[in-house]
Amino acid sequence: MEKNNMKFKGKLKQTLPKGTFIRTIGDLKQKTILSDSHSNAINAGKNKQSLALIKGDLISYQVNNNFILHGGKTKELVDFQVLATAKKSLCITILLAGKLDFGYDDLNFFYDATEQQRGVVVSLTRPVSFRRTLFKDNQVAKLNIILLQQWIEHRIRCDDNFSHFISQHLANFELQLTTEILSLTTNIIESSAPSTAIEQMHLESLTQQLLLKVLMQLNETVSVINQVENTTSNEDSIGYDRVFDTLVSYIEANLDQDMTVSHLAKFSAMSVSSLQHKFKSTLGISVLGYIRRRRLNIAKQQLEAGLMTISGAAYNAGYRHPSNFTSAFKKAFGIPPQDLILKTDHA
Repeated sequence: MEKNNMKFKGKLKQTLPKGTFIRTIGDLKQKTILSDSHSNAINAGKNKQSLALIKGDLISYQVNNNFILHGGKTKELVDFQVLATAKKSLCITILLAGKLDFGYDDLNFFYDATEQQRGVVVSLTRPVSFRRTLFKDNQVAKLNIILLQQWIEHRIRCDDNFSHFISQHLANFELQLTTEILSLTTNIIESSAPSTAIEQMHLESLTQQLLLKVLMQLNETVSVINQVENTTSNEDSIGYDRVFDTLVSYIEANLDQDMTVSHLAKFSAMSVSSLQHKFKSTLGISVLGYIRRRRLNIAKQQLEAGLMTISGAAYNAGYRHPSNFTSAFKKAFGIPPQDLILKTDHA
């Protein structure tokens, strides 16, 4: 099996700005991804504005609790590292054009489609830290299919290669990109902004066909599980910080729990002052500020989906009084939560 340790040949700063508060603006297809948290030596100590990261024909499509589509044809606008938490899932990534540097915990990949179009399947049996490094002016065409936990659990049937693969954390499989797989991937990217029920059915049908090809290839391969040593080392990964990324992943997995700075410092084997300094210098926000903002983001998603009342969202976000929640929500997003509910009701 070919190793993934290709190096990026351009000139990049070794310490990149990092961001965890990521949001998307734009119309049905043409969108821009922004970061609401980033560190920059020039802006240190100043009020930071949202930073545009990626623009283009972005895919954002989900089918119930089955699968999510991401990717598209995009241009990366800055050198940057996006941090997030990936939940339990089966992740398929197919790169058609451009460079792609990403990783899950200790598992790291660097692909360059100018040398070879690449594809990989990764099994996540528990939440992990996810990172992706952006390269300014990098033109990317890629497709991510994320198969969710419910989809996975319904398909563990017997002792075959597929069932064995999805039960192994960070197992990864290098795809052979056949003509059929490349054609289906291209068609999905081109059909990724459906506006009618027929177009939705067409997109979902293409995705199911691609999944069948990918999973049949995985199941028919004798040696499907690669180990972490077959990928790039942590030292080769730009801006990689295992301790910090593990801490962010831990916070994300426990946002519904009470967390103090002293508890998080102990978890990270740091002093409270060191933790606060590292968090502020890396993400431009305090530890507790990060936790509050992430809880507000979750509350916003729940309100937009009609899953929660304002009182319920306030309680889940850690606010005893809805009025305090309303003030914090308006400060973070520019509108009170009531306006968001009214907008959802009239949609």
